[in-house]
Amino acid sequence: MNLYKKTYDLVKQIPKGRVSTYGSIAIALGDIIASRAVGKMLNENPYKDVPCYRVIQSDGKVGGYALGVEKKIERLRKEGIEIEEGKIDLNKYIFNDFKTDYPLAKLREEQNMLKEKMFFEDVEAPQVLAAMDVAYGKYAYGAYVECENYNITKIKVVKKKINFPYIPTYLAYRELPILQDLIKNEKPDVVIIDGNGLLHPRFFGIACHFGVLNRIPTIGVAKKLLTGFEKDGYVFIGNKKVGVRIKKFFVSPGNMINVESSEKIFRNLIDKNLNLVQIAHIKANEEKRRNEG
Repeated sequence: MNLYKKTYDLVKQIPKGRVSTYGSIAIALGDIIASRAVGKMLNENPYKDVPCYRVIQSDGKVGGYALGVEKKIERLRKEGIEIEEGKIDLNKYIFNDFKTDYPLAKLREEQNMLKEKMFFEDVEAPQVLAAMDVAYGKYAYGAYVECENYNITKIKVVKKKINFPYIPTYLAYRELPILQDLIKNEKPDVVIIDGNGLLHPRFFGIACHFGVLNRIPTIGVAKKLLTGFEKDGYVFIGNKKVGVRIKKFFVSPGNMINVESSEKIFRNLIDKNLNLVQIAHIKANEEKRRNEG
């Protein structure tokens, strides 16, 4: 999904002499959590026919971004909008009547359907492990690292245009196009992904999504605790055990593997000083630097 295009199409609907807010655009996309991402996308807008200057902050402040506050105020005043001390009366000028299909809401529905296909079981002594990570610049750079019996046997990278910004809890839709390119023609026993599995507000992080799509055991490894709480070394959301902390990493099952097997596999890698996720992270960033400096 090209969320940039959908966002720009919404902004084009704001009529002359009216304004909307980053939050209103996010709601029209289907989730208020996307407000910050809306600001980022508008800041990167390359099209002259998208009136980004008509989108302001939720408190009525004009805000600047790439265009700059003064230029933005100048354009808005030319359209007849009154601005006092850098603020606009939203009761008078707000536009929220967007025609939209709420794309983010559709993506949540899709994930809820895919979630029904998850299952969790023991995975004993996998021989071939792989890890993937993505680095971002002007493009996305993905890296795949594979090892067999704890010896690295393959490293590959891909480059791809980015059509989806970072939005909390929607990471899968940003990274899956890159991950799907990386997994082509590969047959590892388990894939470890930089991101979350069950340890996710909807119990369906990127490792779950990728695992269901590819019918493969997956483990999510994250550096920050997205949600839930720690107890006796494990991570819970409510009463549900969804992961484990191993050193500075939060490990959670994605699909076709349980918490215990996920823990054992990742601990073995750490004990052998073979953090495949970190290696994939390094290779992805090396590729970004090679291409972009």
